[in-house]
Amino acid sequence: MQRSKQHRKGRRRRQGGGKTFIILALVVILGISLWSSFCRVSAEIEAAAEKFMECVVASDTAAASAFIFDEEEQVSKLDLLIVLFQGDDFTYSSTGCSRPTGLFSGTSLIHFYSDGSLYTVPLQLVRREGSWMIKALPDARNMDGALVEKFESGSLHLLWQGERIKIPVPDRSTIEPGKVARVQTLGSAVIIRPLEERSLSRLLRYSDCECEGELEGNLVMEKPLSVYLIESRTAQARSGSLADLVVGMTDLLLYLAEGKVVAVKIEQDFLPQTVRVLLRQNLSQLSSESLFHERLCLNSTRGYNLEDKQGGALFTFEPGQTLVVEPAGDSIKVTPEGLESIIFTTRIFLSAHQNGMIMIENLTRDGWPGGIPAYRGTLEISNQEGRLIAVNEPDLEKYLYTVVPSEMSDQFGLEPLKTQAVAARSYAYRSIFSSGYSCYGAHLDDSVVSQVYNNIPEQPGAVEAVESTAGMVLFYGDQAADTRFFSTSCGFTANYHEVWSDPETGSFPAEPVPYLKAVSQVLGESFELEREEELARFLQHGDWPAYDRDSPYFRWQVKMSEEQLTAVINHNLPQRYQEQPDFILTQEGGQFCSIEIPRNPVGRLREIRVLQRGEGGNIMILEVEGTNGTYRIMKEYNIRHVLRPANYLPASSPVILYCHDGSRALNYPILPSAFAYFDVERNASGEITQVVIFGGGNGHGVGMSQYGARGLAEQGHDFKEILNHYYPGAELRCIYAP
Repeated sequence: MQRSKQHRKGRRRRQGGGKTFIILALVVILGISLWSSFCRVSAEIEAAAEKFMECVVASDTAAASAFIFDEEEQVSKLDLLIVLFQGDDFTYSSTGCSRPTGLFSGTSLIHFYSDGSLYTVPLQLVRREGSWMIKALPDARNMDGALVEKFESGSLHLLWQGERIKIPVPDRSTIEPGKVARVQTLGSAVIIRPLEERSLSRLLRYSDCECEGELEGNLVMEKPLSVYLIESRTAQARSGSLADLVVGMTDLLLYLAEGKVVAVKIEQDFLPQTVRVLLRQNLSQLSSESLFHERLCLNSTRGYNLEDKQGGALFTFEPGQTLVVEPAGDSIKVTPEGLESIIFTTRIFLSAHQNGMIMIENLTRDGWPGGIPAYRGTLEISNQEGRLIAVNEPDLEKYLYTVVPSEMSDQFGLEPLKTQAVAARSYAYRSIFSSGYSCYGAHLDDSVVSQVYNNIPEQPGAVEAVESTAGMVLFYGDQAADTRFFSTSCGFTANYHEVWSDPETGSFPAEPVPYLKAVSQVLGESFELEREEELARFLQHGDWPAYDRDSPYFRWQVKMSEEQLTAVINHNLPQRYQEQPDFILTQEGGQFCSIEIPRNPVGRLREIRVLQRGEGGNIMILEVEGTNGTYRIMKEYNIRHVLRPANYLPASSPVILYCHDGSRALNYPILPSAFAYFDVERNASGEITQVVIFGGGNGHGVGMSQYGARGLAEQGHDFKEILNHYYPGAELRCIYAP
């Protein structure tokens, strides 16, 4: 009995030992299987990481992108990684320590050398559809053109693209504070290389991709460009933008990487002494085409020089000796009278001796006796895409000698002329610091698009007005005021934002300008001119005691038959679309959109209606409906241009503009103003037969009315009071004060 019990116990022990062995064997097999799987998956991750890095090192963006799981999110990081491994500062070694971190995720380390030391950064991978892909790339930076501000407690303090960045560095950097460098980081590896510094003699032209120095010629600018503004008294730096560059600036510091400008440092307060004016071939044609010249004929009553500053060549010509300047491919051909032609591959500069003037014989300017305008200062001619650009650079004050009489008659009297001088100087000064014509190497042009320059020779009253207000500029806050002016108000001015689109965003209406507001110009009277009935009543009466009432254009009227008006719209609508496609809209599929205007867009005119007016009564949006289509015309200048009161029908009489003083004008070049309403006459069938346009004022209606300034002066107001009336809240300062 005892032996039987012992036998059963021994058998159970043998059975239990067998089970343990089986379990251990299974565990070992499972472990081997798991380890084998781990090794296999690790090898797959390693292989994927290795192939990806081979593509990166080979700069094969397309192949490397195929490994990226979320390409849109990681594309900028991939481009940066490729850039870093293109150079000599980061040398790829291998991948390693690859392993899964979950069922469908893994990691691998990139080993690389930088400055003689070995570094590692992680790659995060994810398994999708049987393949291992890169989910997250390592953190990296390539800061071309970073400003080094200081080194403190093992950290480098940088300013780059408006951001202040602190980077740990193992040893004190040898680069000095204030220098601009290329700073590259990958993980904990940091490379700092100072950039080539170059002083630019004078900035003559710039766009978002290149700039031109007076002596250096054209230089490519890399995006994004870093601009640093250095406070002259404290040497403190702050980030700027491309718009802080001003054509005419001297001693700019440029920083170049691989021959391209990546950063600019502005180390001085720029006080302009001259202004650069783009000369149009025709002041009546304001399209972009009129900015270019196919041929220029130059002369001077005194001896004059032609200089190629980049080439170091100087030529002198006798008084009265004509030069013919023409494009020759990408170069400039100059043919002096009686001599062989000379070819210049860069910009040329012309200036007359003894304060003389350069004459341009083939430019038409209405007010010049004999039709040959003459220009003070320097005349520059450059070749842009096979056509000539002409820029005149006179002294800022002397520039006003011919702006003021071109904009206002000497007969207006000294106080209005002084008002005009300050407004014109303020407008020019503000334009110098804008970038509207920077790609042409100018600050403004010589037409009504900016302000009219040199259409009339210098006049004694205008010169006295300029000299007696020398340096006076209107400011609003820290900026020169936008001193818009025009000929005549209808008895009410317009809001800035209801006339122009936003210069930054292009949206219309723009943002309001606090000192350019719609204000009644009839003392003691207020009106609600956004209402059609009120505006019609207001414009039908020409006896309002407004400051502008003595202007011939205070009230005016135009009559056009349906055929005449249709011809006008058909001719001008496509032109305005080419110039401003965002503001000439066509109805299509129940919506209005910007599309090419067809031939004969109107057909027969069915309706002309005002959709929106500004506070001053100016038309903001006009709709024209015809048998061939319906169109919306936005902004006052487009409206005035499309409705030009001129005849376009063959063998037909000119269109007459009737002014309230009894004078008349034939085929006027533009509708005098957008302060207008339409009286549409129809036949018994309801078809339009004639449209009568009743209007008031001449010009855009924003800011100072020139006839209004004369009216205020006749009531005893001086130029400062007149300026305060038209630009309320603006402050008069002298830009030349010490």
